[in-house]
Amino acid sequence: MTDVLVFAPHPDDETLGCGGSIAHHTAMGRNVRIVCLTSGEQGVPGTAPEHAGLLRERETEAAAGKLGVASGNVHFLRLPDGDLDPGDRGQFLSVLRILRHFRPEVVYVPHAADASHDHQQAHLLVCRALEKGASRSYPDAGPRHWVGTVLGYEVWSAIGAPAFFQSLQPAETEAKLSALSCYSTQVKGEGEADYAGEGGVALARFRGAMTSGGHREAFAVLRLGALPWPPPYDQRPT
Repeated sequence: MTDVLVFAPHPDDETLGCGGSIAHHTAMGRNVRIVCLTSGEQGVPGTAPEHAGLLRERETEAAAGKLGVASGNVHFLRLPDGDLDPGDRGQFLSVLRILRHFRPEVVYVPHAADASHDHQQAHLLVCRALEKGASRSYPDAGPRHWVGTVLGYEVWSAIGAPAFFQSLQPAETEAKLSALSCYSTQVKGEGEADYAGEGGVALARFRGAMTSGGHREAFAVLRLGALPWPPPYDQRPT
């Protein structure tokens, strides 16, 4: 069984960036875990951070269920929202311990240039941990582990030249939409970003329109030891 680990800077990033791919993995019987680095506690205007974080964690658990992620496979590191820091030893060790404990074959993380400070810091933080995953350094963080495949997903800004596309079946697109609907705290007012509904699959629709039709999620390939799942039939070489 392929083990997949998805790192999200905030609750909902996992669904926006690779929710269809998560649904694809779980439909294929793969073991998927989601790790939220922060609980997005600064992202619910008018709600105290300690309460907002709990609300968003519950939303993530509900959304993960819509994507087929097993109960208990959603984890929250509760690092500070708006203050992710790849140079912070405590934050780095928290991520390194997760990597070495769950020992995934595939990791998803925001791509390097995603247009959000926390997303860019999350990328650097996870990549620092990935770099040290198989090192003899930090033995207290657990047994060494090398992750063969690392893919960068897009949320706030499109990847300029994606190296990998995941075609989504209609059921996987529907699962992504259903998961996005769980994030009621992120429904915006007039004149604000709106991605808790159809807007959340607009980028996947664009990627499909520009390539093979339908919906597709696009990724930067940060590391590719081997593609641990076969491509769809329409993408296999003849």
